[in-house]
Amino acid sequence: MSNLKKQKEVEMLPLSNDYVFKRIFGKGGNEKILKSLLEAILKISIRKIEVKNPEIPKEAIDEKLSILDIKAEINEDTIIDIEMQVGNTTAIDRRLVVYNAKLIAGEIKVSEKYQTAKDTIVICIINDYVVKRNAYLSLAMLKYEETEDIRYVDMGYQEEEKYLTKMCKYYIIELPKFKKKKPKVGDLLEKWLYVIGGDQKMMEKCEKENEEIKEAVKQLTEMSADDYEREIYEIRERSRLTYNTEMYEARRKGLEEGEKRGEERGEKREKEKIAKKMKEEGLDIELIKKITNLTEEEINLL
Repeated sequence: MSNLKKQKEVEMLPLSNDYVFKRIFGKGGNEKILKSLLEAILKISIRKIEVKNPEIPKEAIDEKLSILDIKAEINEDTIIDIEMQVGNTTAIDRRLVVYNAKLIAGEIKVSEKYQTAKDTIVICIINDYVVKRNAYLSLAMLKYEETEDIRYVDMGYQEEEKYLTKMCKYYIIELPKFKKKKPKVGDLLEKWLYVIGGDQKMMEKCEKENEEIKEAVKQLTEMSADDYEREIYEIRERSRLTYNTEMYEARRKGLEEGEKRGEERGEKREKEKIAKKMKEEGLDIELIKKITNLTEEEINLL
């Protein structure tokens, strides 16, 4: 039976889920699949690839905040962290910097020399809108700002350096922007994003045109038909839903309590204004207490 017929018989698990994503792209033996995706994103040729964390820790399955990322070394000189982010995207910019800092720190610890530290790349595929840019793929690096006129020194450079370093790169792919664009399949990255985004019609087209995508869809179909894998996926989703519900309730209660405290503070300030005016008019403290419900000490401080 072909992959296409199997897909119609099985409700496909979403590759945009972090557990499913890691099972397909981070699994030992699937290096060719990961290599194809990375070459499409980075626009480079990858001669060698090694996944550093192919396993999925058992405790991560029902951990609400656990990160199921894929760490890989490519071409023996670059370390990559790739993550499918489906939940909390708060402060994603800071989180990506922290991820990269950890990669760099790990490399310095191993090499003990700044000069031999490998390049680091963090890739985050996000099922949300997070960057105020007109692109579904954004690449960021550490750039110099434009020189202020007052700081200018004529050193004779015809072309100034633009980057502090290119050893740290950040790729952010926003799936909703890609889906909004609905591009015609023009390159390998678009093929992969249609597959990751779960577009069944385009998935069928793309797997006919690329062997690695065909293999990924085959494994995804088999995974989707596996009761054990579906159970783990559902546990992970329930944990995430529970966490999101807890955070929503905490924020709601916080806002309600904040509003209540604000109202109480406003009422007290109004009472203090009235008490101060009454005090200035020479009214008896006991009468002011009775009218405003303020204590004698609070009235005396006005």
